[in-house]
Amino acid sequence: MPLEAIAINDLDAPLIKKPARDNELAERLQALYDNDDTQPSGAEVLSLIEQGFKRGQYLYVGMFNDKPIAAVSCFDDGQTDAKRLQYLTVHEQNKGRAIDAKFIKLVYDAEVKKGVRQFVPVDSDIHHIMSDYELLRVKE
Repeated sequence: MPLEAIAINDLDAPLIKKPARDNELAERLQALYDNDDTQPSGAEVLSLIEQGFKRGQYLYVGMFNDKPIAAVSCFDDGQTDAKRLQYLTVHEQNKGRAIDAKFIKLVYDAEVKKGVRQFVPVDSDIHHIMSDYELLRVKE
């Protein structure tokens, strides 16, 4: 099964197909962030993301073989048509495999289909990926 980027606006979203424990998705996402020394703690990031959910924001979860292996927030500040991509994390066993770039491209494609024309990569890793793949502006 290929990598998928799925937008969610609830940490109880039923992404894990096998019988999942209560809060399993949230626990796995928190562990992803906790194991990523480039990001704040998992509890802190999930708290910010849940606040974003209340304002209609999304978290994209990278799913592979029924497991979340990546995540990035997709926030709209309500002042421009741009989307802020922030808090990119990838499972430690998938680092160095260009999963982050493929995942950001999937998120980019999904948002462009929704009509987004401008992106603001907040994290330096996201900015680097989007610059390398010329994704910072959608060509009209």
